[in-house]
Amino acid sequence: MMSRAKIVVPVDTLRVLYAKKNWSPRKIGARFGCDAVTIRSRLKEAGILLKTKSAAQTRYPKYDFSGTDTQRAYILGFRYGDLNVYRPQATSEILVVRCHSTHVAQEIVFTQIFKRYGKITFSRNARSTHMNCYLNMSFSFLLEKYNEREQKWLLVDRNRMRAFIAGYVDAEGTFGLNQGRGRFKIDSYDVAILQDVHQFLLGQGIRSKLRLILGKGITRWGQPWRSDLWRLTVNEAGSLEMLIHAILPYCIHSKRLRDAKIVLTNIRQRRIHGTIK
Repeated sequence: MMSRAKIVVPVDTLRVLYAKKNWSPRKIGARFGCDAVTIRSRLKEAGILLKTKSAAQTRYPKYDFSGTDTQRAYILGFRYGDLNVYRPQATSEILVVRCHSTHVAQEIVFTQIFKRYGKITFSRNARSTHMNCYLNMSFSFLLEKYNEREQKWLLVDRNRMRAFIAGYVDAEGTFGLNQGRGRFKIDSYDVAILQDVHQFLLGQGIRSKLRLILGKGITRWGQPWRSDLWRLTVNEAGSLEMLIHAILPYCIHSKRLRDAKIVLTNIRQRRIHGTIK
């Protein structure tokens, strides 16, 4: 009795179908005239790591984070300012990153950050957009709240901290003109972040101010405020210039970029007219 010929599946084909296109062993087997057990054997022989059940059930491909340290720092800043990140279940091997915004510019930032790493979905109504992106666990650094470990990682390199501030500003900050003068502010409940930003800016020679503007429990618009609200400001012209030049290379948000340039123009014009001491 003749033995059945061994089914040969090219290793490169296995990698493409299984790892890149996310085909199941059953689907690959159907293509080559064999069952899923045979394909699993060929995967093991080729040294291709078998997927966990969670990964195998993943509908869309997800790619590992491959950015620079400053890109990671920017994403952290944007995350703490404007994103909700969670695992659907304790054993999930995916993360869901969510954002809700009424501004198209925010949608563009979200897309630019995450589009090469996972599937993005949008749910729109007349007033706003809900955005979700599904990522793998290489983005687990987004799960944790701001903590001492991240603080130390950021502060060891000033460019990381500048990129972090840029991300936080893109999420929460405002550049503008008030009474003919350039201004900058961030309002936030995250006083630990604002304190670190404030101290970093002072260390860079940038004169910033940090103050409590609304205390927890104070009633506004018929509702008690849920937490202390803090405000960081930079108003002195020279300091504003330094701040903008420090973070502008890392900013993505089109309105922040446009408004920051308006503030720079305002400062230059005021210098020309001698209204800045």
